[in-house]
Amino acid sequence: MEASAAITGDVDKTQIPPLNQKRILAFVNHFLISTCNFLNEFSMGCETKFVQMERHLQKIEASLVILETKLASIPSDNDNNNETTSTTTPKKEEGELNSSVEEATDETENDEEDSSALNEAAPPVGVRACEDTRYRKFFKMLQVGVPAPAVKQKMQTEGLEPQILDQPNLLLADGMRD
Repeated sequence: MEASAAITGDVDKTQIPPLNQKRILAFVNHFLISTCNFLNEFSMGCETKFVQMERHLQKIEASLVILETKLASIPSDNDNNNETTSTTTPKKEEGELNSSVEEATDETENDEEDSSALNEAAPPVGVRACEDTRYRKFFKMLQVGVPAPAVKQKMQTEGLEPQILDQPNLLLADGMRD
């Protein structure tokens, strides 16, 4: 009957002798030491993983800097085109060119084919997204092989709209050129 009383909880606890103080102190000390050892090992493991992650991030940042430097050293087609057009047509010639275009439009106002050709030749308002100075380096990153999600995330960190990366020929009214 004593075993069933211990299981059910109908034991008179006043009749049970107290545990020895040395034994309780040994249990508490063992618990504290094992808990402290566990926490020390856990914190050491976490610190080791943080150090490894920090080294890994530093390597990635170094690779990113190298990649951005390589991208900056690649001459873009737009830069070459802008340099050749600016060297071949000085401002004086542009004025002469504009006056000759005005004369040509006066002579061919009645001709429908010529007027449609001039309308097609008129430059659209704005700058293409791939030619914009703010977005040019991101399009270069795609050409070099950087994954598009990484480039879009970089664009977001710089405060630019990442959806423009999907539409390189989109005309930006507030676009900037060199």
